[in-house]
Amino acid sequence: MKKILALLMATAMILSLAACGDDKEVNSKNESKVTSSKDASGVAEGSSTIETKLWTLNYDSSVWTYAEDDFEDGEEQSKIILTIPDPEDEESYIINAEIRVSIDDPYTFRGYLNSYGFDQYEYKVNNAYEFTKVGGVDCLMQEGNYWGDPCIRYFNRVEGAGATVFIEIIGDKEDARINELLSGLTINLTDTGNVDGPWYWDGTPFSTEDKETLVGTHKLNTKWIAADESIITSETFKHNVDVVGDKVYMLNDGVLNQYSYDGKKLTFDKKIELEDEYDYIQATEDGSIWLSAHINPLISLKDGVQTASYDGTKYVTMDPSGKWGISWFTGSECEKITISDGALTSAALPLEGVDSISYIFIDDKYIYACGSAADDSGHKVFVYDKDGKLQKTLADADGEGLGSITFVTSTSNGFIGFDGNMRTVVLWNKDGAYIGEADDADLFGTSYPWFCASAKMKDGSIFTIMTEEREDKSADEVIAFCLSGF
Repeated sequence: MKKILALLMATAMILSLAACGDDKEVNSKNESKVTSSKDASGVAEGSSTIETKLWTLNYDSSVWTYAEDDFEDGEEQSKIILTIPDPEDEESYIINAEIRVSIDDPYTFRGYLNSYGFDQYEYKVNNAYEFTKVGGVDCLMQEGNYWGDPCIRYFNRVEGAGATVFIEIIGDKEDARINELLSGLTINLTDTGNVDGPWYWDGTPFSTEDKETLVGTHKLNTKWIAADESIITSETFKHNVDVVGDKVYMLNDGVLNQYSYDGKKLTFDKKIELEDEYDYIQATEDGSIWLSAHINPLISLKDGVQTASYDGTKYVTMDPSGKWGISWFTGSECEKITISDGALTSAALPLEGVDSISYIFIDDKYIYACGSAADDSGHKVFVYDKDGKLQKTLADADGEGLGSITFVTSTSNGFIGFDGNMRTVVLWNKDGAYIGEADDADLFGTSYPWFCASAKMKDGSIFTIMTEEREDKSADEVIAFCLSGF
């Protein structure tokens, strides 16, 4: 059982995990009502009532308790977290129950539909899921876990009221006291005629014109690469990409997809099945792609077929030659791995100057470690030769820290980096001196993207992907650009 001390730390996470959702009042096809067990008078022993602006709860206060900080009643949100304490350990609970009703927009909820295993289109258009009535509202039910404990969630969207209903109960779902608690809940929502915004299939996909931006004396050119079908995502960060000839390989939340690329458009070819989920993808000169993750084997594929697998690595960045790479995680103590005759060997490769690492890149000239400086001067890019000896440090205009560099490489005139936190593309000269930067709006016509990943192509241009919310908020998309002119 979770400790109440841990619960206090986790409450904020519960708020972010909460999901509810439908853009209408749903007609249940196979409804199962939550029932209660009460005495002959209809009132449970120790009965108490809590009335909020959005719900009313009759409950047994001799069983359930809550702290003052775990209760909120406002015009836009009413919530409570109740627990059944563990009689053998005052710091533990047997059951933890959160009830929350919020007047909010529908977009976070729609993302959580995916997180909890419900397809948005099947939910909204095909009415494919069964519902359980809780508090008078038809709710989706999802059984899962919360930090290892069994968990059951009831949630839905009541569109006319512009409201999200979310209930999460951690503990044994068979405990009769859960049903008794829920049977005392009445959700009080007023239909205000609210109409939620469009779903992704009705929304307007991202599009933009080609751009030209001057940074110092360098004229950067960007071309938006349209996809034959919008790449919809509910994950902001977990996307990676590389290019082999006219094929683009893209990792989207662990799923590997292959696209054809003609310089103007991405056309989906196929999903490549993987035994495990991977975080990083990288192409090497022989046309192979390498995939790595912290806990899964390093694997290589060619033409969509796996050609090698190596255990014992962490995240891996391969040299373009494909003969060696760097195995890394978050600390500066990395390993250089060498692949020869089908065998992998490793040796320590400490990297000077960097403390905690967020990314490592290798191009035909240098090794780059992006991360926090050991001297506490902020996030920088540390540039090493192929033997791991520090050559340069790339920083901002004042020599201080950057935001979070998600890609960096050398150019004919120096270096270029993509700063995900600052949403800027930064240029440095060959000595590592700062030249200038351009923001995402000027370069890409975006509003607030995350720069996920990039790949340097044979002609020196950069293929880059980012996540961006559509203007109509109907979805987040993975969008692609080609950047040149530096």
